[in-house]
Amino acid sequence: MMKVAYFAPEFYPPWGGVGTYSMNLAREIGSYKDIEFHVFTPKRGKDWSEEKVLKLFDNKIKLHVISEANDQFFYNFKFQYALWKKFKEYNQKYNYDLVHAANLVHMPDIWLRIANDKTPAVATAQTTIMGQVKGFLQSNKNPLKMSQSEKMSLLGLPLIRFLEIQYLAKSKHIISASGKFVEELRQQGYKNEVDIIHNGIDVSLFDRSKIATPEKKFPWLKDINDPIVLYAGRIITQKGIEVLIRSMGKVLEKNKNVHFVFAGPGDIPGFYKLMEQYNIPKNKWTYAGTIPNNELPVLHKASDIFVLPSFYENFSLSLLEAMAMKTCSIATDVGATSELVDNKNAILIKAGDSDVLAEKILFLLENPAKRKKMAEIGRKTVFENFSSKAMTKKTVAVYKKILEK
Repeated sequence: MMKVAYFAPEFYPPWGGVGTYSMNLAREIGSYKDIEFHVFTPKRGKDWSEEKVLKLFDNKIKLHVISEANDQFFYNFKFQYALWKKFKEYNQKYNYDLVHAANLVHMPDIWLRIANDKTPAVATAQTTIMGQVKGFLQSNKNPLKMSQSEKMSLLGLPLIRFLEIQYLAKSKHIISASGKFVEELRQQGYKNEVDIIHNGIDVSLFDRSKIATPEKKFPWLKDINDPIVLYAGRIITQKGIEVLIRSMGKVLEKNKNVHFVFAGPGDIPGFYKLMEQYNIPKNKWTYAGTIPNNELPVLHKASDIFVLPSFYENFSLSLLEAMAMKTCSIATDVGATSELVDNKNAILIKAGDSDVLAEKILFLLENPAKRKKMAEIGRKTVFENFSSKAMTKKTVAVYKKILEK
């Protein structure tokens, strides 16, 4: 029996791609009878309970709650400290064969690495702190328009970057979510082993044919009679929110028969200010709040177009989910998006160009047959190549390879 300690400062409820990745991996790996999967995570939210979380995974994983996440930035440092203080005791009890850090930027086991913990280790890398900061600086250099997490990342950049360099120096093995990111790692001087494992999603959950009436889950949909353009993700500058809002005005100048829906956590007051700044009519958009991942398929079923206008992505889970749901998608050509999108299964555009974004939205609104065909190809792409089962199988193979060495 292989015992794996999985360090997930973002787990349940997920508020970004890292949490979704971790939940997908844990859900699949829980079915492996020869692996005992221990998730170390913080408690997050008032209605959070260990029993509730374990039930989501059919009690097939072990859960160790070592801290509490009650903010959007400093919780990670608390988690790192708690792991450093408590992991030795857990390791003595369970004798782990391997530890897996969920995200390079979080560096959850940084102090264990610096203390030279001898347990074999691997970390999944979606981005680096420099990549993350460059992403939101491309979209916005005004600190007043940044979300709290972006401001703190910018202020803490020298320290976080220094620690990241130490972390990479002590990392013998990295799992990269894309081939593109391997290039970035090599440019930053990382010389050790890297395995490319693309992100995957639960294709059985993101299946349009399984959902009958979205209005039962979201009654406000009954009041929308126009085609829906959906954005689902964190509402922060890095994700190109202002670009999308600018494009909305241009779309509405030529086609009033459209409604925009936004879903996700982030800088919501800033989001409302941008809507006012660009004079977007209130009856043409809806903010749906933060939607749990298992309810997102319902929202996709009601939508016609999905837009991901990011300035920085590695390998986007939200785009995978949209394509799996046959929601015809428009995404920016950043990071490794081109490893997924080929302009046959979705539309690829340059980041930051609200004119082109508006043009492509209008094109899809006016060409439903083209939209349908592209959506069908998108579903096939994800179903055949980017399932969470395939991702997990490759991850387990990496575990075994590391232990064999």
